[in-house]
Parts: sequence; structure tokens; C-alpha cells
Amino acid sequence: MGRGSRIVGCRRLTGGVCSAVHRLTVERRGIRTFVVLRQYPAGLGLQGSLEKEIANLGVVAGSGLPVPGILATDGAGASTGGAPSLLMTRLPGQVDLSPAEPRAWLTRIAEIAVQLHSLDLPAQTFRPWTDSWIAPPGELQVPVDAQKPAVWKAAFGVMATPPPKDTAVFLHCDLLPVNMLWSRGRITGLTDWNSIHRGPRAVDIGHCRRYLAALYSPEWSEQLRSLYESIAGVTLDPWWDLYALLHYDNSGPKWIRGQVAGRRPVDGPGMTSRVEIAVETALRRLG
Repeated sequence: MGRGSRIVGCRRLTGGVCSAVHRLTVERRGIRTFVVLRQYPAGLGLQGSLEKEIANLGVVAGSGLPVPGILATDGAGASTGGAPSLLMTRLPGQVDLSPAEPRAWLTRIAEIAVQLHSLDLPAQTFRPWTDSWIAPPGELQVPVDAQKPAVWKAAFGVMATPPPKDTAVFLHCDLLPVNMLWSRGRITGLTDWNSIHRGPRAVDIGHCRRYLAALYSPEWSEQLRSLYESIAGVTLDPWWDLYALLHYDNSGPKWIRGQVAGRRPVDGPGMTSRVEIAVETALRRLG
């Protein structure tokens, strides 16, 4: 931040699950600036995660997307007590999980996804079962509170078939509402750049659809698919859509509750049934 800078304020930001994120107020020559410090716990071997994010932020810098800029890094935590650290510019806005106008909110998400997928940026090719945390096909399990186990088993059967070829686009791979900042009805920030790849666009949209179904309703999930397809002028591949939707297991409610972090009510007991409806609808599109 320059010689003579000093920290005059610090506030923990809401929602971090794997890392601590703080907004720092830095003063230099009488001018105060907000910056964001992301730190992973020391001693847990998470340096690689931070180094990926640093590299990925370099890829999307200058892309036109609302992404933070890097101010300083300490991947090894040499000057931060062993905690891998990343200092970034602060983006305007805040996470909005209770939209006053849901359709407009979903439209903005679809629009920025189309913008993201239109970028011709380098990234590794996405590999199913390897580049995401879903269990391998033979280890997928029906959630304990499933109302229609047959729906999940049918979906698992589809996953046992080879993935179809699809046009590879630039992917965020964690395009969730909790990773978007909003101001005055516009998305002003995309965060958590740990997992960029090139692959089927349904990977990004399906992850977001799963989250929408779990937190809100399967109707919101379907609206996003319809809006995206209309704006992009393409049809999402149903196999890849189903693949992303199935990134849900018994731990889903706990993780989503932690990410929401009190910013809106969370109906944990109803999550599985709502995701189940989204999965069943996706299965019907597969025929």
C-alpha cells in the first residue's frame, strides 16, 4: 500500500467457510482506502489453493468482469504467521440473498454467466469426477431424507454413461449467489476464483441451479436455465446439467447454512426435496 501506510480499521466479512476474509481500512497521507485480506489457516497445507486463486485472478484481470485486483501476496505466509495471504482491492456491493425482484435478479445472473462464458481465456479442460468434489459414479449415494430414492438412482444410472461432447467455454466453476456482490440491482463483483476451467457451460449454470433449488425453490432453478438459454441462444446439455445438480449430498444443508451465514432464513430440512425436483426435471429432459 506504500510507505507510511497503516491499518486503522479491521472488520471480519460474513460467509467465509475455508478462509478468513477481512476488510481493512488503510490510511496513507490522510487518505483512507478499503482493501480485502483473504487468509487461509496456517499449518493445513492450503497454500496451493491460494496460489491457484492468485494465478486465476491474473487470467481474468482486464477481462471486463468485475473481479478484484491483486495488491500483494504471501503464499507461504512468511510474514503472516504461516497463514497463506492475499491482499486485494475491495469491490463495491454486497451479497444479496433476499432479492426484492427475483426475476430481475436471476436475469442479471444469467447475463453475467453469458458474459463469462464468452471470454476466450486460457484454462485447463474440465474433467468430470476429477475437477470437482462429486463422488465417483459407483459411490454416489441417495440422500438419507430423499422422498423419491428412485429419482436419484435413475440419475446415478445416467452418470454411469460416458459424458457427451460439448462446446468448451471459460468456466468459473463456483458460480454461486454467495460469490456475487450486488449494488443497485447490478452485479458488481465475482469472487472466489479457485477453480477456473474450460468445459461445458452447463457445469456453471447447473451448480448455480442446484444452489437455487436448495436455498429457494426448483422454480427459481428452472427460471435461471430458461433465462440463460434465451440470452445465450443455446441449449444446455442435459447430461452436464444433471452432473452439476448431483453435487449434493447429506452435508449440503450444513455447507449452505455456513455460506449463507445468517444473511437469510435457511430451510435445511426442505433442501433435499427441492433439489430432488430439479433432478427429476432434468431427467425428463434427457428422455
